[in-house]
Amino acid sequence: MGIDNILDRIAVDSEKAAESITSEARAKATELYAERTAEAKLAAAALIEAAEKGAIERINHIKSTAALESRKLVLAAKREVIDEVFDDITATFRKLPKDEYAAFLAGVAVKSSEKGTLFFANVDYDVADKVREYLKDKPQYKVAKTTVKDIASGFVIKYDNVRIDCSVDSIVENMRPELEAIVVSKLFPENTEKK
Repeated sequence: MGIDNILDRIAVDSEKAAESITSEARAKATELYAERTAEAKLAAAALIEAAEKGAIERINHIKSTAALESRKLVLAAKREVIDEVFDDITATFRKLPKDEYAAFLAGVAVKSSEKGTLFFANVDYDVADKVREYLKDKPQYKVAKTTVKDIASGFVIKYDNVRIDCSVDSIVENMRPELEAIVVSKLFPENTEKK
């Protein structure tokens, strides 16, 4: 064998070895590609599942927050309507005919205190004489010639160191706890039907 034959043989053997190495490298690359692709698919599936779960949780949170805000708005609107009703009740007392209003105020005085001097609000001083007439058989009550400015309507009873607020606002506010349930049942019957 000549040198050329040896070189040819080395070239053939080298080519075979290179093909074998290349074939092994391709097989390893294909195997690694398949493994990485499977891992990537698993990772993507896990990410998609986590994202879906997070999205569902976020949607549920948004829904519950929206429902809570909606209930708050409904309650605030109902509270506003109830407040308006009580404002109307207060206004109704103030709009009574003078005789009825004076009788009402005289009754409030007797129920509020056993004695005292009645100091009327500026706006109600014109019914003071009528109230005096209703209380004429009760000398323990007097009507002051001066008025008080810290109430919108009605009067204040004073005796000794005691001051009783008998303003119409205060009267309605004191009646509110017992009247509110009635007002709510009339305005919002759906609330009382559930109970």
